[in-house]
Amino acid sequence: MSDAGGYRSYAFIADLYDHVVPYRDRPDVDFFVQEAKESGGPVLEIGCGTGRILIPTARAGIEITGLDLSEPMMEECRRRLDQEAEDVQTRVELVKADMRDFDLGQQFALATLPFRPFQHLTTVEDQLACLASIHRHLQLGGRLILD
Repeated sequence: MSDAGGYRSYAFIADLYDHVVPYRDRPDVDFFVQEAKESGGPVLEIGCGTGRILIPTARAGIEITGLDLSEPMMEECRRRLDQEAEDVQTRVELVKADMRDFDLGQQFALATLPFRPFQHLTTVEDQLACLASIHRHLQLGGRLILD
């Protein structure tokens, strides 16, 4: 497997990520929250980053697991989550793992990869490994939304 497109080395991005125009101005949060609500949960967000989608989903009352490989991004997500109400925090589980090979021991009604995490997978082998890991974690009839 490749190095996930260099994602692990992006430590400097975590505190800047949500201020960069293509990320900051994306109108996709409402879409992902609505899809999560319609699924009934639980939801698996792959490449949860700073919690841009994850936290609003939890605010909407949906249980969500966020998976990410970058410790700096996870730290930023935890920092933001700590500022949320306790009921929001209890709906979230954060897991540091590689999207190409993970085992959470749980299945989900919906799995999402919002805005670019899949692009870090630069080989077909890595892409297929990621999709296979997701497939193992989907409930019968579960859906994947890949942006």
